[in-house]
Amino acid sequence: MPLRSTWRPNKDEVVAQNGLVTAMLPQAAEAGLEMLKRGGNAVDAAVGVAFCNIVLEPYMASIAGIGFMLVHLAAQGKTVAIDFSTRAPRAARPDMYRVLGPAPAGGTLAFTVENDENITGARSVTIPATAAGLCYVHRLYGKLPLQQVMELAIQLAAEGFEANWHLTLYMANHLDEVQRNPVLASMWTLGGQPPRSSPKPGQRIVQRDLGEMLRCIARQGADALHKGEVAAAIEEAVRKGGGVLTRQDLEEYQPRVLEPLAVSYRGYTVLAVPTPHGAPTVMEALNILESFDLRSQGHNSAQYLHLLVEAARHAFADRYRFLGDWEHAPVPLRGLLDKGYARAIAGQVDAARAVVGKDLDREPWAYYLDRALHDPWKYDPSLRPGTSSGVAASTTEEGTTHINVVDREGNVVSCTHTGSGFRAHVIPSGTGVYLVAGMGWFVPMPGYANSIAPWKRPLMNMAPLLVLKEGKPVLAVGAPGARRIIHRITQVVLNVLEFGMGIQDAVAAPTVDASGREVLVDTRLPDEVAGRLKAMGHLVRLVEDEPGSTDAFSRPSGILLDHQRGLLHGGVDVFRPATALG
Repeated sequence: MPLRSTWRPNKDEVVAQNGLVTAMLPQAAEAGLEMLKRGGNAVDAAVGVAFCNIVLEPYMASIAGIGFMLVHLAAQGKTVAIDFSTRAPRAARPDMYRVLGPAPAGGTLAFTVENDENITGARSVTIPATAAGLCYVHRLYGKLPLQQVMELAIQLAAEGFEANWHLTLYMANHLDEVQRNPVLASMWTLGGQPPRSSPKPGQRIVQRDLGEMLRCIARQGADALHKGEVAAAIEEAVRKGGGVLTRQDLEEYQPRVLEPLAVSYRGYTVLAVPTPHGAPTVMEALNILESFDLRSQGHNSAQYLHLLVEAARHAFADRYRFLGDWEHAPVPLRGLLDKGYARAIAGQVDAARAVVGKDLDREPWAYYLDRALHDPWKYDPSLRPGTSSGVAASTTEEGTTHINVVDREGNVVSCTHTGSGFRAHVIPSGTGVYLVAGMGWFVPMPGYANSIAPWKRPLMNMAPLLVLKEGKPVLAVGAPGARRIIHRITQVVLNVLEFGMGIQDAVAAPTVDASGREVLVDTRLPDEVAGRLKAMGHLVRLVEDEPGSTDAFSRPSGILLDHQRGLLHGGVDVFRPATALG
């Protein structure tokens, strides 16, 4: 076997006492830390970071996007979940697109729609939610005035910021898409080329329309976007493109505070926002793996990774078959998270060979649409549906960002928000608002749990988590990275809880992904591990993780809370300019 060099990057773990922030870009992390220095709490810091994300990386986070947040309120000893997911417009219909047939093998969708209308253009647009969600959570739990929290984001938009290497690399890889839209091209390219980040100083990116939009939100709250002239401009832009989003949809949208979804794992409590996103699949996988002595297998041994993959295969099969918005469709959520159900699945795992997924003749999100590997309804007290359910998968292209914050008082935030605002190509003139192509997260055919319906939430991939021990938070974690968020977050949680790893090593460790037909294996893992997985029957594809990659693995970050020593530990992705500051 030939020898090869292997790149093993890492970053220093940040250790602090009085507060810590992680963000995917340095300027955003600095904004969050500044809020803590000014006397703000974790919510102020997280909201400040999120608005900066909208300015600094609108291809990852749009003001018209979507998000989920967990907030642990230390003084009250409780955790709340904030759902600011998008919804389909009131006029959306299950059959609103012409489906051409099954998607080509190897793709990321189960069905192909004529002219890709569900993933680009005005007919793909869903209801903006990020501004409403951030203003809502700040109004409920923030300390500082909203104008002060948003001050740095407004400055970055109105006065501009210097392009960094990640922006240059992203724009180079997406240049054709950016140049399709004159507004995007004028903002994010220079002479038809990606913005230059070297030699320093790099090209300055100024977004005056967005800066003015943010000023209005700082004064008026989310009504600045959801009502009045901006709402009318959004409706008009969508209508001209043939879309169905209306001003009434914008006015009626409201984020919500919910009781978190919870599962136990070996004495810990894992909390998530109770919405149709990636966390229920993480939780199901953890439930299955609780039946195995993982620690004795050795971290990232072939045997350990085999069990991880098999558990993930079972959990993803259920995800693709059963999950959707349980407000609108029958979903056996309680059955999927039932401990007895997990033990029954664990009993089907063969410790010596791959069983699930090795014989798939297509991608699993298409394969499991009309067939069930298990029957979670046996473990769910709700009524079994009389019709088929199931979900199609959304795109794997990364378009998301994640924030973790802990403040001096012990309040904790884990928040993932997204946008992919460049895909829709609908930008109402003068608003700075990039509308989001969220309809692609639904199944474009009737009859499935994740089919389109008016005011329905699509199935998302994001999975911000909080892990508690005896009622106290010990881990905040999340990641961007589309569908591959789910299996990566499962591994980061296990790296900490099972193997006692520090948070930086836990998020930087070599990884695998079993969300698709192939098992993606990080080339940083030893060759003999990949070889052993192949010998067990897994369909293995070696993947070298690298900066700028959107088809490798997700980008986790987290904060580990050491209550005994009174210390906070921050860890961030090593392939992006992600930053922890304390």
